[in-house]
Amino acid sequence: MDIVEAKQLFEQNELEKALQILNELIAKNGTDIQALNLRGRIYYKMQKWGNAMNDYTTVLEIDPVNAEAKSGLAMAGNILGYFTPDMFNP
Repeated sequence: MDIVEAKQLFEQNELEKALQILNELIAKNGTDIQALNLRGRIYYKMQKWGNAMNDYTTVLEIDPVNAEAKSGLAMAGNILGYFTPDMFNP
């Protein structure tokens, strides 16, 4: 199992299977930027905004200028802010 297989599963909309592979890859190497970004995309597609934001934040801690993570974090944050405005403005 590798990142190529996970990407193929993602493209085939086999999100749960791709997620299993990515979880294993990240458990072995928690700084795998490709795996973290792809898992963030999967969580985003599954509407698990908080999980997506966590993965994108982790990527940005490793690589502060990573464009994919910056974009994903902004999109997830915007959606989360739209659905839960009270969370940001109590």
